[in-house]
Amino acid sequence: MKVAIDQARCNACGLCREVCPESAIHPKYLEIRHLYEVDLGRCTGCGDCLEYCPAPGALVESA
Repeated sequence: MKVAIDQARCNACGLCREVCPESAIHPKYLEIRHLYEVDLGRCTGCGDCLEYCPAPGALVESA
């Protein structure tokens, strides 16, 4: 299961980035607050980020 970030629900806390063992989550600086995106080429689908995300529904299964 690869992971994607629902930008509308993400609170930009960065916890997913901190816990990702593959460093697959990176900030993108398109807004005043940091938005994050998942590099699907690096994401192994381990799901470690899911249990740390405090924003319900912000991390979703990617197609």
